[in-house]
Amino acid sequence: MENHSEIDKGAFKVSVRDDQDISATELEQGTVEDYFIDVQEENALLRKLDRRLLPMLAFMYFLSSLDRSNIGNAYTSGMKEDLSLTPRQYSNAVSVFYSTYLAAELPAVWLLKIAKPRYYMSCLVLCWSLITLFTGFVQSYKSLLAVRVLLGTFEGGFFPAMTLLITMTYKPQEQAKRIAFFFGSSALSGAFGGLIATGLASVKNAGGLEGWRWLYIIEGLISVGAAFWLFFGLPDNIENMSFLNDREQALMRTRSKQRIQYMGENSKFSWKEVSLAFKDLKTYFAFVIQFCQDTILYGFSTFLTAILKLGLGYNSRQAQYMSVPVYILAAIVFLISAYMSDRFKIRGPVFFAYNLLGAVGYIILLTVKKDAVKYFACYLITFSLYTGTGLNITWLTNNVAPHYKRATALGLNQTLGNLSGAIVGQVYTKSPYVLGNSFSLGCIILSNILAALQIIWLMKLNKDKAAISAGLKKDSKKERIGDEALNFKYCL
Repeated sequence: MENHSEIDKGAFKVSVRDDQDISATELEQGTVEDYFIDVQEENALLRKLDRRLLPMLAFMYFLSSLDRSNIGNAYTSGMKEDLSLTPRQYSNAVSVFYSTYLAAELPAVWLLKIAKPRYYMSCLVLCWSLITLFTGFVQSYKSLLAVRVLLGTFEGGFFPAMTLLITMTYKPQEQAKRIAFFFGSSALSGAFGGLIATGLASVKNAGGLEGWRWLYIIEGLISVGAAFWLFFGLPDNIENMSFLNDREQALMRTRSKQRIQYMGENSKFSWKEVSLAFKDLKTYFAFVIQFCQDTILYGFSTFLTAILKLGLGYNSRQAQYMSVPVYILAAIVFLISAYMSDRFKIRGPVFFAYNLLGAVGYIILLTVKKDAVKYFACYLITFSLYTGTGLNITWLTNNVAPHYKRATALGLNQTLGNLSGAIVGQVYTKSPYVLGNSFSLGCIILSNILAALQIIWLMKLNKDKAAISAGLKKDSKKERIGDEALNFKYCL
């Protein structure tokens, strides 16, 4: 019995008989077998969850990324001329989106467990879809700013809520691949956005509207339809999914018992757990790294077509379709890195290594004169593009518990990390974007320094916990809950 009775705690498995977080009360109410799940049954359950949830959520994030970043494609496809936008006005339109986007993120993670996910999240999608649709009819710089502010209001809460939904459904070592699926869809949005823009750029006054306006209208209509898919596809209650049969429901309850330390026993909102997130150094490591990685992501994805057109001298059509393979590579790279990360149960070292390639890409972009070599540098940058952003989020969610502490840390991570979106619009202001690319290079370097420091610190914390458990070191903490419990091993 002892050989097969392992339960998942934090990012790793520990034996039930060694687990201090499964309280005496818990053990009195059930036997060790209550925590055992047959591997084949669990894998079948995961496949069913994946088939139901991942394509739907990934498509919503695909649309979110498309609707947010298509301003870059619209700008190079006629918006600049039709609205008489100056480079500074375009940068302001990019930046103002994040004023409300940031404000929406922390409340979103607190509301998710209170509001029913399908009502809350489908409402967000429907609202931003209508705003995207209406963007196709803006007539001035001021109206463009207004719709960008509204778009940020409703898009801001979606990704952190979706990520938290994954942490509530999957175990820590199962999460990186799922989150990678979302970022892969975001990368594809860059590719498809370029393809769509390439096709619509040739449309001249169809129905009295320019091609870039049809870009927004078509994407908005697709997103409206997707909102209804989400409404009917998401369950009312993550802890009691109606599409699972009785046996699968029982397996989900067992998985919840296995993760009692990670999720927490109390389902009610807790200010104490919120406070713990603000006091945890991991929260601050995570959001500074996130700021750096998001700077790279937003700067590159928003301005790639402009870099290709204005920086490397390609025309609008060439810039659009030459961006497509760059994004496809970015998606493939992150899916591979996420698989490696879950397989070896490491986060920081993986994106640290990938960032080195990204740094080389920026150095080439800044120093080499030949356009072909600069275009090659764009492919190197993709190694940093989604990998650091996605794995840092997974690293944080794996190492912070219980639920409302993790929710708060995640909300802060997204709020402060995404502040980079506003800053990007102010550093990528003038072709050939030397300031913006230099700023992004500095962010890669800072991100890697912080990642290395956090790896060393987490190794020390794990070593200290082991020493305290073995009686070799005195425990200075009066209370240990969630990830501070001695049997919670931090993921590096």
